[in-house]
Amino acid sequence: MKLPSIKNQAVNAVIRGILHAVILSLVLFLLFAVLIWMGLPSGLNKPGIEIIKILSIFWGVIVALRHIEKHGWLFVALVGLMYMVLIFFIFSIISPEFGLISGLLTNILFACLVGAFSAMILKTLRTQTV
Repeated sequence: MKLPSIKNQAVNAVIRGILHAVILSLVLFLLFAVLIWMGLPSGLNKPGIEIIKILSIFWGVIVALRHIEKHGWLFVALVGLMYMVLIFFIFSIISPEFGLISGLLTNILFACLVGAFSAMILKTLRTQTV
């Protein structure tokens, strides 16, 4: 059975958003690592990581929403969820001691919420500028 083109378009948009978010994260994490290497205070590590995650999810939502017409908040919540899962697996491969952390479920919920709220904000801004 062939899926309707609207669903295919939404799935493609979600995949595109996830990939953009992951690529942006990797670039920002590399830049952040350079800042840490140059002597960034260790107290800024956690806030810096959270800011990178928020910016990456927000960018992935922007990319995904370009091609999603209906139920955007649901699809971009998937962008946040899948982004967090992919980032977790990528960092588990890079750092074997990364492993399961106690806050993984919290991070996944956080990513879904950031994705959904980003969609709501962007949809509101889009309707106000028309």
